[in-house]
Formats: sequence, structure tokens, C-alpha cells
Amino acid sequence: MLEGITLYSISYYQKSVFKGSYRGMNFHLQKAGDEENPALEAVAWKGPFILEKTEEEIFTKRFEFSDAGIEAASEWLSDQQKILGGNYDKD
Repeated sequence: MLEGITLYSISYYQKSVFKGSYRGMNFHLQKAGDEENPALEAVAWKGPFILEKTEEEIFTKRFEFSDAGIEAASEWLSDQQKILGGNYDKD
């Protein structure tokens, strides 16, 4: 899990994008797909630049559009941080 970052309930993602950074990794979560087949899309990349300006590889994964999907996305983002975060894991 992402320590110190609380992801919102699924209703937040109906109309909003959650953007953030965590220990060297930038990310965002947003609703993807259509109304009949919604998904929660997580995107992660190595910081420090915003998505539109980064030259780093971008990683994307879709999850079920539910609170369980948010939990799975949080775990995936935590795993991505271990890969992308560089020296942040060496406390």
C-alpha cells in the first residue's frame, strides 16, 4: 500500500482524476472505458516530470471499477514504486 496516501472511494473517480507522486514515482488514477464497461485506470512513471513532459516509460493497468479495484490499484502502484522509486526505498 502507499503509505501516507489515502485513495478515495470509487464515487470520486466517477468525475475526477486523482494525481499524485510517491517516493520518486508519479501516478494518476481515473475512470476509463464507457458507462457499460467502466474500469479504473492506473498510470505510473518515474518522476519528477508530469506525464505530458516525461520521457520515461509509462506503465498502465486497468482494474475493476469498484472499491476492490481501488485496493488492487493501490497494491499495483506500490509495486511500481519499488521499481521506479530509485533510492527512496533505502531508508
